[in-house]
Amino acid sequence: MDELTLSENKPKQRINVLAVIALGISVVTVAASIYLFVQNSELKSKTNQLSEQIASLSEKNDALQKATDAQTAFNTEQERYRKLTYLTAVAHDIEDGIVTDDFVVNKVRFSWGDDGSLSDVVIDVENQPSLTLAYKSKGAYDLSDRELRAKSDAIIKAVKDYYATGGDNAPTWNDSTSVQLTVQNYSIGKTTNGTFKLVGETK
Repeated sequence: MDELTLSENKPKQRINVLAVIALGISVVTVAASIYLFVQNSELKSKTNQLSEQIASLSEKNDALQKATDAQTAFNTEQERYRKLTYLTAVAHDIEDGIVTDDFVVNKVRFSWGDDGSLSDVVIDVENQPSLTLAYKSKGAYDLSDRELRAKSDAIIKAVKDYYATGGDNAPTWNDSTSVQLTVQNYSIGKTTNGTFKLVGETK
């Protein structure tokens, strides 16, 4: 009789152990789920905070870029006015102030390129009394090409030498600077790549 009782109790104990294990697994699973949910919520919160910080930094960066662009534009414009003011002052000094035995500078105009160097110079001259008789009209002289070229080179060199006294403040006058020489607004010739040629001269 006792053996029967013992054999009947064993399955119940096994069922109870399995129930306890299942309950334990369920509790662990629920606890793990709660933990993961909490961690996920914190992660989402941190992600949202980070996104807000990134957005804020992006706005600040955009504002800084706009300020930098505005400052660059202001500096460029300021440099342009500085050059314009300087060249206007130099032109004023040169006009009626630079002379040779043959010419007096009447007007001079400077232009500069994107690289900061002088791109074009226009020098308009008047004849000295000694050259007046040799002047025919409209930029033509009763002189040989060699004589007129030498006289033209001399006045251009005089203007360039005075211009060079400006030092670093002045845009660079180099061989790429085109120089147009006129008399009473009629063209005498042009300097290209450092070489002066009279109007109509091809060689």
